Amino acid sequence: MKLIDLLSDPSGFFEKTREENWRPAFVFFLKITLALSIATTVVNYLGIESTDFSSAYQAQIMVYRLMKTTLLPQYGDLAYLIEPFLILGISVVVLFALTALLHVIFRLIGGKGSVLNAWKAASYGTGPCILGGFLPYVSLFAAFYSLMIQFYFGPKVLYRAKESLALLFIATIVALAFIEMFLTGTTVGFP
Repeated sequence: MKLIDLLSDPSGFFEKTREENWRPAFVFFLKITLALSIATTVVNYLGIESTDFSSAYQAQIMVYRLMKTTLLPQYGDLAYLIEPFLILGISVVVLFALTALLHVIFRLIGGKGSVLNAWKAASYGTGPCILGGFLPYVSLFAAFYSLMIQFYFGPKVLYRAKESLALLFIATIVALAFIEMFLTGTTVGFP
């Protein structure tokens, strides 16, 4: 099973997927994101808000805010039927943006590879989020593992970037996230 291989040996997993085209990674992403969006909708309905401390995806937070301010007052509980589709749609948009960003960064740190490799890192990197990326505080661990796969194992294996540069890159990303979180109480610019 791909998820178990990814979680247990990210480097070996990426080596095996090196020759894949874009489709398997996208199907994997869609499965993880669909499951996460349904689980998020259930916990939101039960009263657990999607915040920086309970959501592995920024799409969960953005959609929850839309739900709270607009959809729930307008449609009541029927809004929860729309929520998973909104999370899925926004997540796909974020996937494309993240792929472009990762490709540029991976090339800047000396990696060699095509944008398809960034697509794989971004798509497969969502795997850990299924392990509680919708639960308070558990989501922080899922998001961190996801970040490691996308920003460390991705450039190291798929782009053949130097391990020291991949480590420096992930350390910088984590440090900036913690600085923002402690200074502003947010992550990635979302209050």
